[in-house]
Amino acid sequence: MKIGIIRCDEQSARCAGYSCFPSVQNKTGKFEVYDNIELVGFETCGGCGRGKADKIMEHATRLKTKGAEVIHLSNCLLGPCPSKELYQKTLVEQMGIPIVMGTHPGMTPEQMAAARRAREDQESLASKSAATH
Repeated sequence: MKIGIIRCDEQSARCAGYSCFPSVQNKTGKFEVYDNIELVGFETCGGCGRGKADKIMEHATRLKTKGAEVIHLSNCLLGPCPSKELYQKTLVEQMGIPIVMGTHPGMTPEQMAAARRAREDQESLASKSAATH
């Protein structure tokens, strides 16, 4: 199966697929259903669409052009993404190939969102503390 993965553009600054790639290689998580896997591309969503799906559609179309028979939306895109419902709906309706929600085993999207909020809160507190000293 030729697979493309789309991940969160913002999260790409912190993660280069450290959990997605081993999951593809070991056929775990959402990849356990495939006998053979060929990863044709690893894209980002293109940045927060805020109500528009044009950038993610461009990237998904590029993956399909490169041979993707299925596109997986990574766990990081499904967690905190404010546009995830729009992205999912648009991709499912317009791509003409299966769109799979998720990649590797691990935290659920809700758990990822909670962890992200906690990290952002810690960073905010650290910034405020540094500004007052």
